[in-house]
Amino acid sequence: MTGWLFDVYPLGDRVVLWFITSEGEKLRLEDEFAYVIYLSGPEARLQQAAAALQPRRWLRRVYRTHGRDLQSGREIPVLALELAAYAYLSPLRGWLGKEASLECYNCDLDVAAYYLYRRRLYPCAWYDLEKGGGRLKALTIREDPFAVEFSLPPLTTLYLGLAKDPLIPLTAGNGLVVGWEGQTLELEAGTPLTVVTEVVRHLRRCDPDVVLSDWGDEEIMPVLWRLSRRHGLSLPLDRESGTAPQIFHRLEAAAGGRSYFSYGRIVYQGPSVPFLGRWHVDRRNSFFFREAGLAGLVQVARIGQLPLQQAARASPGTLITSMQLAGAVTDNILIPWRKGEPERFKTAGELLTVDKGGLSFMPPVGLHFQVAELDFASMYPTIMTIHNISPETVNCECCAPSLSPSHLAMAEVGRVPEAGFHLCQRREGLVPRTLRPILTLRERLKARAKEAPPLEAKVYQDRQNALKWMLVTCFGYLGYKNARFGRIEAHEAVTAFGRDKLLTAKEICEAAGFRVLHGLTDCLWVQKEGLTEAELTDLCAKIEAVTGVKLALEGVYHWIVFMASRQHPQRPVATRYFGVFADGRLKVRGLFSRRRDTPIFVRRAQEALLRRLAWAATAAELTALRPELEELAEHYRQLLRAGGIPPQELMVTKILSQPAAEYRVDTATALAARQLAEAGVHLVPGEKVRFVYRKRGGPKDLRVQAAPFLEGLEDYDTSVYLALLDRAVEEVMTGVYGRLAGEKGKKNNFPPKKPLISEPNLNP
Repeated sequence: MTGWLFDVYPLGDRVVLWFITSEGEKLRLEDEFAYVIYLSGPEARLQQAAAALQPRRWLRRVYRTHGRDLQSGREIPVLALELAAYAYLSPLRGWLGKEASLECYNCDLDVAAYYLYRRRLYPCAWYDLEKGGGRLKALTIREDPFAVEFSLPPLTTLYLGLAKDPLIPLTAGNGLVVGWEGQTLELEAGTPLTVVTEVVRHLRRCDPDVVLSDWGDEEIMPVLWRLSRRHGLSLPLDRESGTAPQIFHRLEAAAGGRSYFSYGRIVYQGPSVPFLGRWHVDRRNSFFFREAGLAGLVQVARIGQLPLQQAARASPGTLITSMQLAGAVTDNILIPWRKGEPERFKTAGELLTVDKGGLSFMPPVGLHFQVAELDFASMYPTIMTIHNISPETVNCECCAPSLSPSHLAMAEVGRVPEAGFHLCQRREGLVPRTLRPILTLRERLKARAKEAPPLEAKVYQDRQNALKWMLVTCFGYLGYKNARFGRIEAHEAVTAFGRDKLLTAKEICEAAGFRVLHGLTDCLWVQKEGLTEAELTDLCAKIEAVTGVKLALEGVYHWIVFMASRQHPQRPVATRYFGVFADGRLKVRGLFSRRRDTPIFVRRAQEALLRRLAWAATAAELTALRPELEELAEHYRQLLRAGGIPPQELMVTKILSQPAAEYRVDTATALAARQLAEAGVHLVPGEKVRFVYRKRGGPKDLRVQAAPFLEGLEDYDTSVYLALLDRAVEEVMTGVYGRLAGEKGKKNNFPPKKPLISEPNLNP
């Protein structure tokens, strides 16, 4: 038969696979798969461990074998422990965690993913398969998992969402929205039994392959499950029969997410409620679905060798790590359980030399014409690929420099600029092997998106966008201390090559008569009177030939504004700019309209100014537009003063940095969080709190009104929103009219900056 690999999950001592045929038939098959853990260490200690584990009956068998060490590339002897059932994995890990003298490998791989790695299977791909007695007999893939074209079988979809704000519980006034085949039905907040009965009816009638939800993981599924248990109803979320205990544990685990720190801020990750035998994708809890839709999600599940529901809830870093794990398993590389590769000691001078990150040239503040933007395509992933940068290839033992002339010549070829590290010339690293097919596929998808009709182009664009996020993340994971295949020296080697290539590109541009206005890690902004697209294309080709990294013309600007620092108006900010390309496209970075906490009304006002500015191509046209822009800004001010703005358009969104009870200063965020807590809604650090500033004069606790309690709210603090609006207007107006490039000393006659009251202390 021919089937599309739809779902994979462990069950007892076997793996269950679901296939869908081209006619829509569902096939459930089982396959035997032994989860194997490897141990290395002193021989006497290995024998003691095997003897101690034998009476526990966790293992089916124990045997000797060999595995490859990642760093050295050498084969080493290991003791293999084959589990009798997947349920014993957790207690075995607990036992091994106390054995400090043993090195453990392949201990904490996800069972379904490990199965896919070992069998070299790719989800969401077509296979020729043989089956018998409900068992999988043979399987052969019909397509290249990295193919530009792929097809999906017929999939039926059921939608579940909340009728009101997700902070209103499903059992306390919120309703449920159900959608299928273009129809939408709102189940009003009635008795809980009615809601559950209706959901069960739709699940049984539609038998959907995909349940697409909003807030399903966190709000809908756990509540429906608890209600169904309370009323003794069967809730057929899974297609797998007899899995009530499993789904119970999954939904109990979904009682809450987790909060953690990342890049200096606290982040909240919601819980996960996957189904067995059908997909559940929560759009609010899936980064890849938000960024790239279903096509992008299928793409990353295929190449990442993760079941789609895991891929939907995974970060880009998890997907790129999964590809690396798959490559390691294929090459028989042992995957360490507890990474123990410390950073080698560096002096202060060495740190200053190698730990500098990406290179930036600070731009001249103001308005500039005849500027082109040149972007290196996937610069860091390409550097890793062409220079063979991987944890095991940086300062490898096999290519360590010696006094022999041949070795010195070899080391010079593979030497990292500034850092002085050498790179392996004898074996290709795991990271480059992983990245090369992704880079090739993304390039082909981008080319196909340019040629295809709009609807087809959107699918190709979504797929390449999903790959972009994987490539962006792969560099950061090289320097992440907990990454499976991370090493700080590899991270430093990439940035060293990046700085070198950006400087090389700058020199080539200047030799060709261009002025480099700005540079930011992997892109350059160049200026030249009378520049042409043909001239720029030729410039890109010259730079690509020297650096080995593809350089593309992002576009030629009619004009671009590089913004100044708010605290120090004479200093530029590398990441704050806006401009208009010759084809009318706007590019905006670092402005109010790009911030997630900006109220919709203020964002819309700034975007209106920017869209109007996009009509102008010359300095004269910009000057002529100024009165119209000031009139447009005053129009939005008058709307605020007149009142009647819907509170949903005035909501400010903030991230909780700590529990509501731990705030010591009465900021707007603290007051809103306390309002929610008093209403029975308890948020955790990393979750979002939304509120509207109310008129001053009342009790301190009523200075803000938290969402979702905004119904009937008519008053708001006009002064706060006028200040926010003025800041948004000022960014645009001062950027364009404050001072034309080269007009030093010209006084800015735009109204002075007003203070922003985004997070005031509301103590009396």
